[in-house]
Amino acid sequence: MLTGMWRTGTPLASHHWDGCEPDMVILSKGLGAWYTGVGAVLVSPDIAPFIRHEDADPLPAMGTMATHPLMAAACLGVLDELEAMDFTAFSERAEHLGQAMKSLNGVGPVQDIRGLLGFLYGVEVTSGQLWPVTKAAEEQGVFFCPFTGAGDPKSEGLVVAPTDLVRR
Repeated sequence: MLTGMWRTGTPLASHHWDGCEPDMVILSKGLGAWYTGVGAVLVSPDIAPFIRHEDADPLPAMGTMATHPLMAAACLGVLDELEAMDFTAFSERAEHLGQAMKSLNGVGPVQDIRGLLGFLYGVEVTSGQLWPVTKAAEEQGVFFCPFTGAGDPKSEGLVVAPTDLVRR
């Protein structure tokens, strides 16, 4: 998930709130650092018995079609790298990004900036402006993940989720 794997400054976004213990967390892109397609489901011990029948095999979803040693190696490498990183600069850089993002609210085609923690923001743009904004950003060497949503008028925007969080 975009809110997992230290994207918000902690291993999972839920770690920002004392006593917040999610029943289930789904991880994907960040776990494989986008090098390999992978996903994982973390389940709390409290609800695990409700998901798995007592007569079922311990890991019924495992098999050659559901997992691969390359995926496991990528995941372990990502976790090792993240755990070794110094996240002291993280909050300063995240705050700087947040201020910069919020300063764009209402400027030109930018209708709204959404974001709360770390390096994850959504930028809603005026309908029909998604591709011109995306193209202008790419011409400056900045690449975003575009999105279109449901509704009338259809919402359009960009996901801001830098992949180089701390090193620069």
